[in-house]
Amino acid sequence: MEWSTKAIEADRPFGSWAEDLADAFVPLEPRKIAEQPFQGTISRTDVASIQISRVEATKHVVLRLRSHIARSIGDVYFVNLQLDGVGRYTQRGHEQICGPGDLAIVDTTEPFEIANCRNFSLFCFAVPRQLLPGALAERPRLRLSATEAGRALSRTLAGHAELCLRSEPNSGISAFGAQHVVDLISHAPGILEERPPERAGLSVLLSMMLDHIDRHADDPELCAATLALKFHCSQRYVHKLFSTTGRSVGEHINGQRILVCTRNLLDHAYRRATIAEVAFNAGFRDISYFNRLFKRSTGLAPREFRRAMSLRTVDGTQ
Repeated sequence: MEWSTKAIEADRPFGSWAEDLADAFVPLEPRKIAEQPFQGTISRTDVASIQISRVEATKHVVLRLRSHIARSIGDVYFVNLQLDGVGRYTQRGHEQICGPGDLAIVDTTEPFEIANCRNFSLFCFAVPRQLLPGALAERPRLRLSATEAGRALSRTLAGHAELCLRSEPNSGISAFGAQHVVDLISHAPGILEERPPERAGLSVLLSMMLDHIDRHADDPELCAATLALKFHCSQRYVHKLFSTTGRSVGEHINGQRILVCTRNLLDHAYRRATIAEVAFNAGFRDISYFNRLFKRSTGLAPREFRRAMSLRTVDGTQ
């Protein structure tokens, strides 16, 4: 099943998106983050007792309100695997901030807000409550991107989801994939607690460098030269490895720093930090350069982004 919509009429900035969300998931209310034309697509397959969907859309907020819940049936969790963009999930006063590779869980029987503050794509797994451990959604912290074991789990979940979406709904392959999705989600907290496996061999040198960038992007000295020194190779070889990714060393470093800044500007724990402090703590030295990169990435200047996102609230979620 597929849904696709664009904003056509001025008085309907989301087109049929609210109806599409209700058909594909549950009743939800979309709201704008910034003035830009909206478009979104949903692809869904129903496998065994779960639904697997891929969503790609322009940045926006969706609300699950008490009025929606009053006229809904079913008792499911939405488990979202972020592929692109950054999402902020708020429910029961608890906040999850998810970048690419992270999981977030919301309970559809209670109000919630999901704010995707950049154009995004994600997999949504709609799983009946009884199929998952009881404590999984209490106060979830499933930042899979933080460890190698978590990243491996994220890739595996994405692979199973893609397999299910591309297979016939009633095929043995899709049922096999769906069962593995539920098992992997159930064990995600335990996997994150385990020590990441060691990496070895020259073939994973690029992966090791990317992992080093993920963990040390806040070092303002981080660059091709420091990577070459760290991993005992030439700068030329570092650039050669990164050329296979389609992005330069600097683009990878700045991309990670922007992701960290986006997270922190969404995080209430940083609400008293200035824009400059957020930028410098992430590894930037030049505030003007940071402002340009951030606006290029999100469509809003950092101050505008923080102000717009701080106004997003859901009645009954706090």
